[in-house]
Amino acid sequence: MADRKTQSHEEYLEIVEQYRDYEAGTYKSMTVKEKMEFLDGIHTDRIPLFDEDGDDMDTSDDYYAIREEFLNHPEQFSLDDILIFLEMLDDSCYQPSFMDTVTEIIHNIVRHYRSEGAVFLLSHLHEVKESGYEFGLFATVRRLMRDDVTYPFMKDAIGLVTRDTVELVHRVVSDESGGETERKRKQELEEMISSLSV
Repeated sequence: MADRKTQSHEEYLEIVEQYRDYEAGTYKSMTVKEKMEFLDGIHTDRIPLFDEDGDDMDTSDDYYAIREEFLNHPEQFSLDDILIFLEMLDDSCYQPSFMDTVTEIIHNIVRHYRSEGAVFLLSHLHEVKESGYEFGLFATVRRLMRDDVTYPFMKDAIGLVTRDTVELVHRVVSDESGGETERKRKQELEEMISSLSV
């Protein structure tokens, strides 16, 4: 995925012009990878949602269609696709809800692959770029911990990943605040991690 964002309003207007003839429904003929690139393009302003007057373009219809498809059909992704979504995460994104969407897609892929998905995600946390730490590390691990379905997979994964990964997860979990359920799970995970260190 390209990291480059548009640099100026003038550049954005040039991109709007390039997508002026885009037609809603174009996404239906895209491959999964092309849809992923389209999603990332919207998030980085390389594909416009709005025209120069602030009105929705047809790209907007396709963005939300792709978003829903990705959220509701994690079975279309391989585990390796998690890495592509992790690469998309950017803490400085002007629209945090875009990044929430990406972390939710990652979460749903993990949910689909169960313990194997949790092991894969945790094992690749070290690869999260610094500019995406908040979403890539903290948001993804917290989602696993808070979800009744994925929490058992996360516990399974803790016993199967490397010591470095366990330590990284421990740092993220230690920073967790929240309600009673989160506090109980945090304590349980810390006890598990502590027993692994003995």
